Amino acid sequence: MKLNGNMIALKVLLVLVLAAIMATPLLADISEATINLGREPEPPFCVENPGGQVEISWEITYSTTPNYVLFELWDPTQTILLDTETYPGATGMSITRYWTVPNSLLDGKYWIRLEYWSFEAGDEAIAEVTFYVCNGTGTICAEKYEDTDCNEILTDVDLPIPGWWVCIETPYGDQFCRMTDNSGRFCWEGLLLGEYIVSEIMPPDWEPIYPESQIINLEWGETETVTFFNALCNEPTPTRESTWGQIKRLYE
Repeated sequence: MKLNGNMIALKVLLVLVLAAIMATPLLADISEATINLGREPEPPFCVENPGGQVEISWEITYSTTPNYVLFELWDPTQTILLDTETYPGATGMSITRYWTVPNSLLDGKYWIRLEYWSFEAGDEAIAEVTFYVCNGTGTICAEKYEDTDCNEILTDVDLPIPGWWVCIETPYGDQFCRMTDNSGRFCWEGLLLGEYIVSEIMPPDWEPIYPESQIINLEWGETETVTFFNALCNEPTPTRESTWGQIKRLYE
């Protein structure tokens, strides 16, 4: 039996369609690359302007075929490209590089951008981080005490509290939190100058005696200390799961 031209064309078309369907899962299996991008010092600490140096490092994990890695460093307006390099193929997967702040740059928040390009997916992964550049620094410390005798007056009998979360909000609106050390204190050194909001994270049942947040205008060479003073004097509200809670409900 002879097949006419239409039947042959139909069979060819079916073969092509099946091949395309079978190839689709292979394309869908492409996994995105992961970029671990870091810099030192990290905000809120800043790089001296001028002459200070920031260390930039990254690691890229990938399963596709590397085309190139693009590194860029931008000014605070993100309109002026200050430094850039293209690493062809797999040469840019694990890199440490340094950038020195030149003269005539303004203080501010600078941007680092990294792009990983592959042959299969094109622009496959992007990472961005920032760092601060500043001319002159100061220090902010936070200390935390418990009103041990419940008289609302900070005295020698009141104990420092370790492991208490305190936060600062920088003049650029970024927030960073740390826990107090064994002495109930923590300091951020090498901070850029300007207005900060220093605050604490209040757990349940604690009552603030001093304000939970304070504003600090940090000036050149200053060390400012913020004290947080709280009380745990009121008996905690019993829960329904506790024995006392069950007895209390009988008389409600």
